Amino acid sequence: MRYLSPSLHLTNGKSSARRAWVLSLAMVCGAMASAANAAKPWWEKMDPATLPAANLPMAEVIDRCIDQKLKQRDMMPALTAPLETRLRRLMLDLHGRVPTVGELDAFIAEGDSPEAWARHVDRLMASQAFDRHLSNELNWLLMDGQGSEFQKYLDLAVTKKKGWDVVFRDAIAGQVDTESRPGVDQFLRQRVMDTDRMANDVSVRFFGVNISCAQCHDHPYVKDWTQDTYYGMKSFFARTFDNGGFVGEREYGQISFKTSKGKEKPAILSFLGGAPLTDPASMEPTEEQKKAERALLEQLKKDKKPPPPAQYSRRARLIETGLSTEQQHWFARAIVNRMWDRLFGCGLVMPLDQMHGENTPSHPELMQWLARDLAANGYDLRRLIRGIVTSKTWQRDSRWQSDTRPARNLFAVAHPRPLTPRQQAMSLRFAAMEPAYLAPSKAKPEEIEQRILNTERGASGFERWFERPGEDFQVSVDEALFLSNSNDVQGQLLDGSGLVKAMEALPEVAERIRLAGKAIWQRELSEEEVSLLASYLDARSDRPQAGLRQIVWAMLSSAEFRFNY
Repeated sequence: MRYLSPSLHLTNGKSSARRAWVLSLAMVCGAMASAANAAKPWWEKMDPATLPAANLPMAEVIDRCIDQKLKQRDMMPALTAPLETRLRRLMLDLHGRVPTVGELDAFIAEGDSPEAWARHVDRLMASQAFDRHLSNELNWLLMDGQGSEFQKYLDLAVTKKKGWDVVFRDAIAGQVDTESRPGVDQFLRQRVMDTDRMANDVSVRFFGVNISCAQCHDHPYVKDWTQDTYYGMKSFFARTFDNGGFVGEREYGQISFKTSKGKEKPAILSFLGGAPLTDPASMEPTEEQKKAERALLEQLKKDKKPPPPAQYSRRARLIETGLSTEQQHWFARAIVNRMWDRLFGCGLVMPLDQMHGENTPSHPELMQWLARDLAANGYDLRRLIRGIVTSKTWQRDSRWQSDTRPARNLFAVAHPRPLTPRQQAMSLRFAAMEPAYLAPSKAKPEEIEQRILNTERGASGFERWFERPGEDFQVSVDEALFLSNSNDVQGQLLDGSGLVKAMEALPEVAERIRLAGKAIWQRELSEEEVSLLASYLDARSDRPQAGLRQIVWAMLSSAEFRFNY
């Protein structure tokens, strides 16, 4: 309205009606502008100039964005966690297990400085154990931990340091290569009989949005999630089919759907409600051509061979569109949010599958910066993980000095996270082993690496007893019974050949107790704790090994061991 003001003299008398009219018009226009701005997704409301500089270290950007919001709320963050706590957290997040006594001592000997911390991180990330743990976590993200064949592909992809965009391309294309892409087609094969599931799974796992609600009706709260959005995404997979355990794709086929008002409507190919996409001109084959196609597919099924790839693939079109400059923000933000949630226990956007334009992140500038950085650096998940765990924000203590803890999405204090099945199983095995088993003085580096791998494999049988933690995690009855009564626990963890044997070899009771605390909880026990446990052992002086076994069992099954804090 600025251009009107010079020609208007709204003072008094005859101008009062004009003044009222102009003010009314200004209010209407302001409301319209506000409504138009409100209708935009949150990322379009942001000024890119407000983002931190692209060349800043990631850890610095994380700390700056998080601390700025805390400062606005006049809130002081928690102190940095003790070094032992941070090292335990680091091993759990990067290798999927707690450190041994020897590993903990070696870390502490290097000192507690930013440079030493960076060396710890880089050394752990250079290990094969880091690759194995990251591959396992990605298998949970994409396959709910059920992709035994797909795991082979992920193992190779992580080891070869493939970018997340390459994993996306390979999974959606589904073209197996025994050398570089073994088992990659399992992502599609597991879903090929249900294209509705396939469309929503891809939307959730790669783009961070759950569009399933729009299958039957437009979303009541998210204006962009309409039936057109849903069936536009489903159209990318509607031509995909199973043929004798192999995934094929036709070059023709159109789906339609019934609107909530019962009207039949053809689905228009589109990416997450964006502009319609056009296919190359194709004609529906004749009945004779379809008959020949069926005969060919039957023969291929008998020969146990895959169908020939489509010359034009709608799945390939999805890859091209999802990674295009215009749309890649969906893809980049989704994996940033997943990795952030894995390392903090809370995403920048929650729920994780609701990253639509009306669900603003807790820290929008940080989300945009991290997504931009990821895309600009080849979707390198290692770079993202390293940036997070070297930040001061990630290293904060989980203890809060007042009764009321701040909201989780402020990241003012670390949030205790229940261990995953793999973390719990491996930590049990590594904590209960003989402390010097992995000591450099006992074996060569390659032998130690093999011992670590063998111990990890030995822990795999324990994983099935532990639930993958969700929002409202509680220890299951099966887990409690397993830890209390399982012969595996008694025979493999408390059999007197590992930690228990090392404790027995020490002359002083207090030394034995302190060794258990360091091996299992990765910290020095207080004098009160030592005294209490010494009294327990004294009462069982007639059966000393049984007393040591019971102490080790109590620590391994404790809440302190069960969480990553």
